[in-house]
Amino acid sequence: MACIVADPVAWTFACGGEIVEQLDALTDVLPAENGVEQRRGLRLSPRTTLEFSGLEEGAARRHLEHLLHANGAGRWWVPFPMDRGALPEPLAAGATAVPVDTRWRHYRAGGRALLLGATPRDYELVDVDEVASDALTLAEPTVRDWPAGTAVLPVALARLDGMPSLSRFTSDAVPYQVRFLFEEPVDWPATAGAAEYRDVPVLEVAPDWGDDPAWTPERQFVEEDNGTAPPARFDPQGGPRGLAMRNYTLLSMEQAAAFRSLLYALDGRRCPIWLPSLAGDLQVVANVSNGATTLDVGWTGLSAWPLAQGRRDLRIQLRSGTVLYRRITAATAVGDDVERLTLDAAIGTGFTAAQVALVSFLVPVRQEADAVVLRWWSHGTASAQLSFRGLRDGL
Repeated sequence: MACIVADPVAWTFACGGEIVEQLDALTDVLPAENGVEQRRGLRLSPRTTLEFSGLEEGAARRHLEHLLHANGAGRWWVPFPMDRGALPEPLAAGATAVPVDTRWRHYRAGGRALLLGATPRDYELVDVDEVASDALTLAEPTVRDWPAGTAVLPVALARLDGMPSLSRFTSDAVPYQVRFLFEEPVDWPATAGAAEYRDVPVLEVAPDWGDDPAWTPERQFVEEDNGTAPPARFDPQGGPRGLAMRNYTLLSMEQAAAFRSLLYALDGRRCPIWLPSLAGDLQVVANVSNGATTLDVGWTGLSAWPLAQGRRDLRIQLRSGTVLYRRITAATAVGDDVERLTLDAAIGTGFTAAQVALVSFLVPVRQEADAVVLRWWSHGTASAQLSFRGLRDGL
């Protein structure tokens, strides 16, 4: 019979390099031929995995290998390394509160936290009763003294998602890479931000322009080919369901926390959001007065075709930072070089053409994938790539 430790074991070994946090939602998508979808979320919260690497040698290496032998199939109290904090002052035995910055981290009332010293054997697990922005109130007092600078981390129950390979860097040093799948729900507040248009959130998180945002106007064609005549092609959706790729770099714990909240709100492929093209799709050529319901723009051909999804909702950004959202209800040509757009709502405070920074189309989208990866470079810097599929829901 395998030797399995009954109680969960704390993972206290140092990690280095990139930390990979993966959130896996599960969405049942039932598409109709015309592109309309029914989407159902099948999990209350996404499954969370953490992957990181490390290097241990000497006594710590032997300790690591023994624990993997003893508890490889068991449960572990796994810390969130990117949430690492430190004691600002010594903490005496018998303390009922731990001073630490808890903002934008995975601490929760009823959960646990880890006090971690200089070696993997030097640690204490504490039960969290209440969470304030600058301290944890404990359900039971600490059992020993801790010096200033001691690491403090939130932990949750997890199992190894596959056994790590332990190569021999030297006879007494082992590099490793582990991946943990959390067993308990990793709850997080779900919010897509304050921006909203037609009762649906708008994605206003700025992408990383180090990699160009990409958009492909994909169409779902149906072809009939009897082998003799040229194939007949049909477009039952009547327009593209574009695929957009965006890269994001998050430069602080606060930005990363807000981005994670966005991911929880999107819930994989389930929830829609408006995505601006970020392109200068229209050029305003005339000043706009207070209460105006029309917008004069340079000719693009909008007036030559019936208004379609993906070409009727606008994000108007002024150089002052003000952002307006409007729907085009009609487009008419005014001369050879100007089109006049009729808007669904008046513009309260007018502006000049020179005050307009960018006019972009807004497209209703959902995520293309249920799995999203956050790659942490440091405790306050992470990156992610999201893909979005255009919707035909007529929002």
